[in-house]
Amino acid sequence: MSFSSDIKEKLCSAEFVCPKCPAYEIAGALFFGGSVGDTEVKFSTENDTVAARIHADIKEAFGIDTQITRGVKTSKIDIADIYSVENIKGGMPSGAMPFACCRASYARGAFLGGGSVTDPVKGYHLEFDTRDRQSAEYLRGLLKKDGFELKITERKGYYVVYLKGSDKIADLLGYMGAASGAFELYSVQIEREMRNTVNRRVNCETANTNKAAKASGKHLVAIKKIRKAKKWDKLPDVLKEIAALREEYPEDSLKELGEKTDPPIGKSGVNHRLNRIIEMADNL
Repeated sequence: MSFSSDIKEKLCSAEFVCPKCPAYEIAGALFFGGSVGDTEVKFSTENDTVAARIHADIKEAFGIDTQITRGVKTSKIDIADIYSVENIKGGMPSGAMPFACCRASYARGAFLGGGSVTDPVKGYHLEFDTRDRQSAEYLRGLLKKDGFELKITERKGYYVVYLKGSDKIADLLGYMGAASGAFELYSVQIEREMRNTVNRRVNCETANTNKAAKASGKHLVAIKKIRKAKKWDKLPDVLKEIAALREEYPEDSLKELGEKTDPPIGKSGVNHRLNRIIEMADNL
């Protein structure tokens, strides 16, 4: 099951807050996944659970017992009875909805009818698709009242109302009634951020290790050159000490080498002594 389908399954379990909510959920579903004509009302979906939800909504809101026709890929609800059609058309929202619960129900219906959300493992994108520009603008206006700023674009004959950003999408899913889906998205986001932090740290440590290994290699080459030129005995004692430590501990950092000198010295002191050894080797 896709992440979108899973979210729709969760939304189908959402409870209504007021008696008007079922009608507004149906309206959103019909404008984004069906059609409302003068003589017929149609709705189709690839999700059987969504079809059952809309069927139950129509019965609860209007007392109309519809039939679900299940095909190979889609489930359809067709209402051709003129009185039922007029009853449903009369329940369609017009103007502003005064209650947030009804606005959330309309958005939930719109998502059940024509919504999708990207699997958070792949990205963060949620959208509602409709062939009607007015419906797209209406949905965007409703959601703006509750603090959601969505955008509209056209794609292949559809008007797409979309939202990006993990936090915003999680908030919208919770608002529509899929709290567990929002939690799942947050969990994926946290896991991804932790993974990115670990990767950055590993990359940083790898870079530092490579840098230290390269420096250690320079030190060892210089020391070997001095020994080969039989100039070892001419080195000051402090340089002999740090050179011998570098030969014995080639993987140690400058700080670790400094802790082994007698008396211990700091990182800058170790670096200064090793640079003097490199200088002496370069002058041979």
